[in-house]
Amino acid sequence: MVPYTIYDYPNLRRTGMRLGMVRSIALLLALVLVTVSTACSTIPFHMESELAMEHAKKEKAKMVMYDWMKESNPITGIYSDVVDEFNARTDLNALISVHHIPGTPYYSKLNAGIAANRGPDIFMSHAAGVLEKYAAAERLLSLDNAFAKDPEWKASFNPGVLDLLSYADETYAVPSSFAVVALFYNKQIFKHYNLTPPRTYDELLSVIRILTKNKVTPFAFGAKTPWTAAQFTEMVANRIGGNEPYDAIMEGRGSWLHPSFIETGHVMQELRDLGAFPKQFLELDNVAVNLMFKQGQAAMLVTGSWAINQLIAEDSEIKDSIGVIQFPAFTNGKGDVDTWLGQTSVNFAINAEAKDKSAAIELLKMFTSEKYQRRIAEKGGDIPVIKLELDPERTPLLTQELQKKISNMKRLFIFYDVGLGTVIGDEYNQTIQAILAGKKPEEAFANLEIFTNLHRGN
Repeated sequence: MVPYTIYDYPNLRRTGMRLGMVRSIALLLALVLVTVSTACSTIPFHMESELAMEHAKKEKAKMVMYDWMKESNPITGIYSDVVDEFNARTDLNALISVHHIPGTPYYSKLNAGIAANRGPDIFMSHAAGVLEKYAAAERLLSLDNAFAKDPEWKASFNPGVLDLLSYADETYAVPSSFAVVALFYNKQIFKHYNLTPPRTYDELLSVIRILTKNKVTPFAFGAKTPWTAAQFTEMVANRIGGNEPYDAIMEGRGSWLHPSFIETGHVMQELRDLGAFPKQFLELDNVAVNLMFKQGQAAMLVTGSWAINQLIAEDSEIKDSIGVIQFPAFTNGKGDVDTWLGQTSVNFAINAEAKDKSAAIELLKMFTSEKYQRRIAEKGGDIPVIKLELDPERTPLLTQELQKKISNMKRLFIFYDVGLGTVIGDEYNQTIQAILAGKKPEEAFANLEIFTNLHRGN
């Protein structure tokens, strides 16, 4: 813009000029200023656009996302690509930085941040009871308006995957992958001892006896991290008692003294005494258990489908020799082998105080887009959450095999420490750990009953 000078009219008057001349000069100056101003606003339009864009870039909202992923996990790389693409988009006025907080510290740090009103804008959460606590405290953004504006987005999800992500009839998170617990087995070991994958508990006992006779560890199993042992027991309890005992606990009308829970405790001690687990199982965490199976040191592993990408990784000695089946049925048990334990394994929620809510919703759409859902299944081995036909040439065989098994799913029940919330759920995990260490099931579940009655609703 051309610089200009404002004249001091009183000084002009002191020169002795006539008022008419002063008015003429003033008029002339006004015309000049209008001309200059017009020139400034019309000539450099492209410069103003560039400046505006540059200003917008500088003013992009800086948002934070928390996840519990490990850098070594193949899925972490896919999620990083999503964030990189998000940050490169020129149509969004926000940038995302990701904080990886794997393991136990995750929820402690998340809860502390949210309580202090400085929590992340977007974060991973488990479903059901865990997510509900944040929603009930009005800490989450409801996604119902976003679904109403983009009904195709909601329609893209597989049936049922959003059911455990709702509170008071509103949805508060979307999943990026789906997980179920299954029994994985080493095909080489089974072939060597002429074993058939067990369909019933009696057949499982037979397999265990043959393996232990030949000094082969039947299960890669550990209880140092309590939830890894608990998920095994949750399958046992379902096969014995069916859905009703746990449903009743979830609804606040059931009891841990139900015979199916007590019998589950005795089954776990029976398996322990038969040598189904490693001798040092109380000292083994989830990482050690997975490594044990990958190295061919055990014949079977009960874990979630989230472990597939690790089981078939290049460092796995059995990556091409793993089979998968439903957890076996129990004689006279009320559970069905086509009832699966699981959940939407990775869920993304938006903080109610997020700096740019519309941009955060766009990030969630990217996580659940066909482009990245296909990669999550084909590269990471996870089960996609949207309606998607996978390329069999690119999808891991183990993932394909599991997907065939769950195609006949009749019911899905959620992990106890998720469905019941962390307080009661963690106490259940500790109860199982105590039973495996030698505590009588009747006493352990009686204590859990008292604890549950005291803490229900917390």
